[in-house]
Amino acid sequence: MLKRSLLAAAAVTTAFALTACGGADTPDAKNNAEETVMTKIQADYPVTLSKIADNIWVHTTNYTLPGQKPISSNGLVVVEGEEVTLVDGAWGELATLSLIEKVRSETGKPVTKMIVTHHHADRTAGVDAAEWQGVKIFTHPDTPVLAARAGYPAPNTSVAALKAPKSRTKVGSLEVAYPGHGHASDNLVVYAPSAGILYGGCAVRGSGVASLGNIEDADLSKWSESLQWVKATYPKAKVVVPGHGQGANLSLIDGTLALIRAEVEKTDDTPEAP
Repeated sequence: MLKRSLLAAAAVTTAFALTACGGADTPDAKNNAEETVMTKIQADYPVTLSKIADNIWVHTTNYTLPGQKPISSNGLVVVEGEEVTLVDGAWGELATLSLIEKVRSETGKPVTKMIVTHHHADRTAGVDAAEWQGVKIFTHPDTPVLAARAGYPAPNTSVAALKAPKSRTKVGSLEVAYPGHGHASDNLVVYAPSAGILYGGCAVRGSGVASLGNIEDADLSKWSESLQWVKATYPKAKVVVPGHGQGANLSLIDGTLALIRAEVEKTDDTPEAP
């Protein structure tokens, strides 16, 4: 958990600055300071919401690694009555605060749940910020341990029912499935049956992508098996949203399978060291 909210700390500092010349530290000053800080956060960490179905949006933010171009990162926003579920947060604490505020301003409802689809930093970096905001986290039971071991923020809660490969459970109307090891040993996918939308996360590569990206924690043979199961389990999926890049339909799974085959062939052709 965040030991101290960056937003609250910055707001207090700003309020103090505004009243340091003898003015009273009033509730209005604090509220204005918080609004100023959040405006700054949203300007520095912009969020794009793209509506893809009734009450469902793709959220997209960018993260810049040193010396690299910005990397776009996707997730979903799903509104069900007064409940709002994020499927993955943004890549970073401040980016996730910006996302949560953007969703609140666009929908008029607070984020109440977040499904974290695996333990890598692009999925877990905003977990502490979300939990501080009172958001309940749902994830694979191995994710907290794997995240902590890797030095990433670790969710405080998980879902025991997702432990075994090919297991499924519900979070509201969303079906959360663990197909088995793929991009990571704990990667989940999420399906919105009412709209035929499948969120593949980082287990599925975006449209036109020419590589598998980070495969440090991947198991190529199991990844193929897992994706074949996903395709067979959700044959009615009309839209497939990847963790990074452009979405499409189930052809994204076929494209990812082709990239896996190419990577396996490349590995098989590599000469053994003497």
